[in-house]
Amino acid sequence: MKRLLWILVVAFLAAGVMARDAQPVELTLDQAIKMAFENNTGFEIQRQELRMAKFRLRQKLGFLPTVSLSGIKNLDEKLMILEMPPMVPGGEPTQLSLDFTMDYEFTFQIVQPVFTGGKIWNAFQNARLDVTLSKEKLAAGRDELELNVKKTYHNLLVLRALHKAHQEARELAERNLKNVSDRNELGMASRYDLLRAQLSLSATEPDLLNVEKLLRLTRENLRHVVGLPPGTQVRVSGELDYRKIKVDIPEMIAAALENRTEIRQLDLEKRKAANLLKIAYAAFLPDISLVAQYNYRSNNFRFVEGNWDDYYTINLSFNLPIFSGMKRSGQVGELRVLTKALRLRAEELDEATRIQVQNLCLTMQQEYQNIMTGEKNVETAKEGVRIAELNYKEGMITILELNASYNSLTRARVARLQAMYNYTVAAAELEKLTGVRLSGGEQ
Repeated sequence: MKRLLWILVVAFLAAGVMARDAQPVELTLDQAIKMAFENNTGFEIQRQELRMAKFRLRQKLGFLPTVSLSGIKNLDEKLMILEMPPMVPGGEPTQLSLDFTMDYEFTFQIVQPVFTGGKIWNAFQNARLDVTLSKEKLAAGRDELELNVKKTYHNLLVLRALHKAHQEARELAERNLKNVSDRNELGMASRYDLLRAQLSLSATEPDLLNVEKLLRLTRENLRHVVGLPPGTQVRVSGELDYRKIKVDIPEMIAAALENRTEIRQLDLEKRKAANLLKIAYAAFLPDISLVAQYNYRSNNFRFVEGNWDDYYTINLSFNLPIFSGMKRSGQVGELRVLTKALRLRAEELDEATRIQVQNLCLTMQQEYQNIMTGEKNVETAKEGVRIAELNYKEGMITILELNASYNSLTRARVARLQAMYNYTVAAAELEKLTGVRLSGGEQ
């Protein structure tokens, strides 16, 4: 009985958890961005790459001394045999075996680089640049993720408003079908008008179903971007809106050239290439190191007085490569070409940035005018539907003209929503490109 009670309790709690998880999660734009920064898998991968770069920096501390302790145990050896001539004539020679090795030997060694031509230092500088580059990539990933969330979020607002517009279009078509059907029963409308009204209602279904499908897919995309578990229903709060933004093209271009993370990343790549070229030139120079060794050895592994011998050496090591099969000159040539290619890429990126900023600024100006025009078109189309319905009731227009007024209203609403979305996304992309938070104002 007690076991059954526990099963019921667990089932009740599980049902409560499932019911709680089934509740839709409503997000504002700021909440969605914050959750994406905390939970997005791709962004977390970039954070881990930054940690790896910091650990790689530790591996490049080659200017510090290396300390090692080694030990050997001699398992087998072949001794050197010397033959001594006889001391007396006619005598037999004597054989002596000489053992120049010890069975046990321990070596404590310190190696301190003294001069490497800059190879160690420039490798360390490149590791530091890799850390900075990883930070820049993380910042770029953060900006890209924020832009992706904004696009998805505003796309969801557009689709929700578009769904509402298509629902209103269907309601108009249903109301029109009812009026035409009533008029047909009274002999005031033809069967052709009735068929056209039915066709007009049927024509609204594909668009409505397509918007509903896009709504489900966009909600699922937003859920994935913000890192919510599968099966979670996501809703967005607020309505699609826009704000007047004043943009100055020269100022935006200057800000983008200074703040665009891709430009800063390319600058870091140029600095790394310059360091690599220095390392390649340093390969023609000698390496000088200070090597100190302390040895402790014995033929018997017993720690008793006089059993172990010790000695030490302090050496200055010198190594100068003479010929490497054209490898070093090939590396120098490759890195010089790489430096030139990076400089050309930087010039190309600067020019592309200017064009992109100018395009976004002009797009914002154009879409703002489209929004203003769209609002007037929607207002005019609503009035056109009202007048068309009155004229149709009076028999002054045909059913085709009435349906055309409905279609005009739907197109006007869709065009206005598209302009608002384009304007909002262009502003978000301009913020990402320039690193400047755009404030509202007269345009």
